[in-house]
Amino acid sequence: MTGITKRGSSYRFVVSMGRSGDYKIIRKYDTYTPPAGVSPERADRLAEAAYQEFKQHCKGETSLNENMRFRDLGDKYFKEYAPNELKEVTTYNYEIAVRTHLNPRFGNCKLKEITTAQISEFLTTLDVKGSTSRKQKIILQSVFEYAVGQGFIKTNPCVGAIYKSQENEGDPNFLDKGQAKALLKLVDEYSVFNTIIKVLLFTGMRSGECLGLRWSSINFENNTITIDKTLTYANNRWYLEKPKTKSSLRTISIDDNVIEFLTKHKEKQDKAKAAVGEAWLEPDMVFTSCTGHFYDRSLLNTQFRRLLKNHPEIPYISIHGLRHTNASLLIYAHEDISVISKYLGHSSVDITSRIYMHMFSEVNVRVSKSISAALL
Repeated sequence: MTGITKRGSSYRFVVSMGRSGDYKIIRKYDTYTPPAGVSPERADRLAEAAYQEFKQHCKGETSLNENMRFRDLGDKYFKEYAPNELKEVTTYNYEIAVRTHLNPRFGNCKLKEITTAQISEFLTTLDVKGSTSRKQKIILQSVFEYAVGQGFIKTNPCVGAIYKSQENEGDPNFLDKGQAKALLKLVDEYSVFNTIIKVLLFTGMRSGECLGLRWSSINFENNTITIDKTLTYANNRWYLEKPKTKSSLRTISIDDNVIEFLTKHKEKQDKAKAAVGEAWLEPDMVFTSCTGHFYDRSLLNTQFRRLLKNHPEIPYISIHGLRHTNASLLIYAHEDISVISKYLGHSSVDITSRIYMHMFSEVNVRVSKSISAALL
């Protein structure tokens, strides 16, 4: 049988695809193993049928490369796709995820061997939170979509894959009104860190947006802040870049309390700048180290964890929980959801509704009880 070579109980297929630009012969290979227990004649016939199907498949899609291993696909993805289509920080985070989670499971698998069911099993049993499981699916989806676009595979096996539920992932990551007031008392005294915490709580900014603020972005006369940069870390350096979505580019109003925090902070920083002189590296940045470097986000997270650990009367939340706290206070104050969505920089009202669904449900229950109390 031309193109078929029997090797023990298996059959090796080879299909000639012509010559490349440098006149080298291009061949596609595959291996077929017939079901156990069939006669030699039956095995030959099955192998011939499988070979014809493989041959037609190859002729129809000359760039088919389903025998490529996932690890090699990842290398091509980060070499060809990522530098041209992804932000540097996104590439950095994707590479960590592929190295840490995806390659250990799929690295040595051929693309044709990876199924939707396998991906679902991996995502739902991975020892991580539901939000992290969802991120792994997003990365897999992107890598396999690249493979489809390049003709390595016909369909994306990640489509339809199930990831771990994000419900009931521990304690709520926000403070109620009383707890937020208690936190404000803890950070009442001036320091750079305390000012950052107050600004985050009052504005609902993401921490990267807050640490990316420049003095030129603050209008002290009109009480507004323009959010157009975020502080990002990738490849062993901090740098400013545009926020992740167009909707994140926004101008928000701030009240006199925030103006007071920032005015006092500027006075303190101007004195520090004068003492350091030209060695101050980032003169337009609102929040910096004591020598004018970018304020390290990892340090901010560590400082906030330490603060809450020393004050167990306040429930533990992450630094991002201050953003959720700001949103919850707006929701419980019955502010319009579309206003909240724009204020937080969400790309749609649907995203705001999904993230804070439980809060809106609670508010609706309170409203219904208020109506009953008023009428009965």
